[in-house]
Amino acid sequence: MPVNDLGYRGWNGSRVARILRPIVVARSGISLIWRRKWLRMMLVFAWLPVLLPAFGIFAFEYSSTSVEMKQFVFSMLRGPLQQPELATLVVSDPDSARHEVWTTLILAFFRYPQLFAMVLLIGLIAPMLVSYDLRTKAYLLYFSRPLSPTEYIIGKSAVIWFLLSMIVTVPAFMLYCIGVLLSPDLSVVSQTWDIPLRIIAASAVLMVPTTALAVGYSSLTSESRYATFAWFATWAMGFVAYQILTYSVMVGQRPPRSMRRGRIDYEALGIDVDRWRLLSPYHTLGKVQAWVFDLDPTPASVVPSIMVLVGITIIGFWVVRRRLISRLSV
Repeated sequence: MPVNDLGYRGWNGSRVARILRPIVVARSGISLIWRRKWLRMMLVFAWLPVLLPAFGIFAFEYSSTSVEMKQFVFSMLRGPLQQPELATLVVSDPDSARHEVWTTLILAFFRYPQLFAMVLLIGLIAPMLVSYDLRTKAYLLYFSRPLSPTEYIIGKSAVIWFLLSMIVTVPAFMLYCIGVLLSPDLSVVSQTWDIPLRIIAASAVLMVPTTALAVGYSSLTSESRYATFAWFATWAMGFVAYQILTYSVMVGQRPPRSMRRGRIDYEALGIDVDRWRLLSPYHTLGKVQAWVFDLDPTPASVVPSIMVLVGITIIGFWVVRRRLISRLSV
């Protein structure tokens, strides 16, 4: 019997549009990790902190008719959020303070519970995205299709972007909608129309550089545990280094009596809070996000933080692309 030649044959069927090819990669990655029960439980728990800023918005919108709510908002802004000027404005002119109160509460949601949830979630998911393909040589299966390295990287990154949008962007939009629904009339939309745009921008500031850093670590090793360690070490060591180098001068000092109940004036104490900020990804992200929400009193100082995040993004994605091309050229 003759032996048929079953070598390489061109594909004559229809192909997915090039712009949609990363979605195919992302869909397969999301479907695989979504089967894990612990991930679904983490997403549920990650939504719980939204109740705190939601109650803050509720209290602010009802502060005009309730003395107790006004006192609660005043204490919250003056105490945990350290915004004494805004607290005074809430008492004197709540309408003009609405925009800043909403953005302050939404930024607090970005900064505290959700950023820690982001670090944990990406640290458990992202290191496996590329390193697993390198270890099992699954990348050969991907690139046996008409898929470029850039499309592969975008598809893998989209898995992280989807998860982060579920724990950051969607709850933040819910906070804004809650504020609109609790307001006395829809004229509040004209005062706060830019907040959804700021939420999108702040989400991009969070998602893009952190994803580039995570997939960069994942591509450097075929063992995901090493990438996981590098990810958590970067955040933990950066945070600790910033705290030690910035606030060590306060050891043995007591702030003046006038500062103990309000916002501490670190400049008056001789502390430069921006000097070591670039060592910590957490504080670097916070600086840029505060600028996005127009809450940074020194917007000119945000430029170095933006440059660092852009650099992390470029280097991270370049490393992944370089690693893939080197494997494919062997």
